[in-house]
Amino acid sequence: MSQFILRLVFVFLFSFYPLAVSAVPFGSYDPRSIAMGGAGVASGNSANAVFFNPSLLAQYASRKHRARNSSYVFPVASLSVSKVAEDIADLADSNPEQMLSDSIAAYNANPTQASAEGVLTASRNLQNDLDPIANESVFFDGMVGMVIGIGDRREGGAFVISRRFVGDGIADQTAADKQLLADYIEGLDFIVSGGVSGAPHPELFDVNGNLLDQTNGLTSTATGRGLLLTELGIAMSWGVELFRNKIDVGFTPKFVQGTTYEYNGTLGSSQLGTTERKENEDWQFTLDVGVSKAMNDKLKLGLVVKNLVPLDFGTQSGGSIKVQPQLRAGAAYRTAKRGYWALDVDVLENKSIGGGDNTQYLSLGGEWFVNTWALRAGYKQNFAGRGDFAKGVFTMGTGYRFMTVSLDVAYINSGPERAASLQVSRRF
Repeated sequence: MSQFILRLVFVFLFSFYPLAVSAVPFGSYDPRSIAMGGAGVASGNSANAVFFNPSLLAQYASRKHRARNSSYVFPVASLSVSKVAEDIADLADSNPEQMLSDSIAAYNANPTQASAEGVLTASRNLQNDLDPIANESVFFDGMVGMVIGIGDRREGGAFVISRRFVGDGIADQTAADKQLLADYIEGLDFIVSGGVSGAPHPELFDVNGNLLDQTNGLTSTATGRGLLLTELGIAMSWGVELFRNKIDVGFTPKFVQGTTYEYNGTLGSSQLGTTERKENEDWQFTLDVGVSKAMNDKLKLGLVVKNLVPLDFGTQSGGSIKVQPQLRAGAAYRTAKRGYWALDVDVLENKSIGGGDNTQYLSLGGEWFVNTWALRAGYKQNFAGRGDFAKGVFTMGTGYRFMTVSLDVAYINSGPERAASLQVSRRF
């Protein structure tokens, strides 16, 4: 039986290896992994192995009836957004487009140097707000769930129910908008300076000398797509032997229901935009498959394929959002002084679903225990990112254990990402 399971795992893993793209990032879901840079394929425990690599449920040193290897987790929740998403929300809040329109109306009502300076300032403010987010990616990833994980020496299992909303998009400043604002700035600078600087732009005025308000014609947009996924999964893991080498294998059959969202909005406007929603009522089946190997009492290696059976969700516009297999490898090393190091890497590049950046992360993290506290820190780098998304992200978090109950938190405010995560769990 164990030989059959092992062969089945390797057929699954390597038959899907040539796939070059997949939708949505691999994701980090719990405070421990988020604080450790997103690593977990070889370093997961009974509380989060169902998210990263189900085979880890069978890698405990003692039997479950002799130690508290199992975990009941509720809630586990995380929220991650891009800094650009915050900037777009702030932009809609301040509404610089309307401020420019109001300043143009004030200038036409009373064309003085002061009112011309008002138009000049409003034009510069709008341009300064748009420049940092021009052609930058936006992403959102949030999850809430419950886990029951049972860890054991040669076998294990878990149950998970979760809801995850993940999406991405892009803020697009058009060349026409950029040129129009540059013309406003030059034309009003010419008026304010009395012709000393700037340049005349007669096309900005009508035959009566009134400054034309062209803010209604601005075409810079923010667009994106998202997926709300409801997942029910049951993980199973076993220890098997291959050529006298013991490895662990795990499966997580999952049923997934999805709702798709399509967003289109105008940058700089208080109107955030329109969102089209389509609920895919049918439950779809998919599978996570993982293997792991304890090289010795300190070093572990892991490999996992998530969403082995591709998922396909229709959109309101008639398109679809596909979730295809994701392949990630990891290693974990336990030090002699109550420390833990973990390294994960996405073997495949994960394609965006809404025009944002693709993802292919390298994640590195550490965990150190001080009495009842766990201190965690990490770093991750998106090798497929552009602009801000090519920058590294530093992560941090902590956990506190009181008897069998643990409270874990994580926080990110680095590079392009802002994230927070909370988990309450009980060992049994």
